[in-house]
Amino acid sequence: MYPMNLTYLTTEELSVLEKANTFVIVPLGSVEQHGPHLPFGTKTFIAETIAYMAVNRLKKEEYSCLIAPTLPYIPCQNNAGFPSCFSMSARTYSDALYDIGNSFANDGFRCLFFVNMSVSPDALKAVNTAIQDLNALPDFMAFDPMPLWNFSNDDKIAQFLTNMNLDSKNEIHADIKETSALLSLDPSLIKYKNLHDLPDCNVNKSWEMLKGNFSFKEMGSENGYLGSPSKASKEMGELYLTQASIALAESMKFVSQGNELPELPLPIRMLLKMVDLDEM
Repeated sequence: MYPMNLTYLTTEELSVLEKANTFVIVPLGSVEQHGPHLPFGTKTFIAETIAYMAVNRLKKEEYSCLIAPTLPYIPCQNNAGFPSCFSMSARTYSDALYDIGNSFANDGFRCLFFVNMSVSPDALKAVNTAIQDLNALPDFMAFDPMPLWNFSNDDKIAQFLTNMNLDSKNEIHADIKETSALLSLDPSLIKYKNLHDLPDCNVNKSWEMLKGNFSFKEMGSENGYLGSPSKASKEMGELYLTQASIALAESMKFVSQGNELPELPLPIRMLLKMVDLDEM
């Protein structure tokens, strides 16, 4: 059965799986505001979709995959100042990820991938810390490849946005990409009747962070989004989800061949060094 959803399997069905040669995929979700036009579960829907699309690609090459339940409530300090953002502390979330990974290791699995679409520093730090701790376990590996893809500026998506006179670096949260993704999944998920009336909110995130502005509100967002959601389209959504799923699938294949994933860009690594889990 491909893809395998853990919640639908019985103990007997799981017992016949070659666990040491099976990728475990754990989507990570947030319960945070995404402007006036997108629901709280936006990143959850996107992470789960990317996971299933990636596994559907891998099944053609007979890779064994197991999709575990999504863990919501990822830290989301970027949304500080906006109402109704529900999250665990960074330390609690990191510990939860470690415990989840460790339970799979104890059951005989050897490779786990988190699907994390958040760019909030506290979320990245929480996941990275859990991965470092999990990779200290004997004969076990854990990875979080999607932030690298997010920060690497996918060529096809960048070109698509360039053709629209948009800069992909300005599309950060509840933006054209996330809005388009939900539009392609289910138009009823778009909650704002006059989506095309939403004004663009463009900021230089790197510059704002250098100034010490880490929340979207501090960066200048009045409505809880950064980017151009009014320009969303089903075509853009399909491209975004496809490219993300390819990135995840290729990362899994790359690791299975004995390779190590590249590190996050240096400025991001330097930023994460300044993040203290116990203060987030």
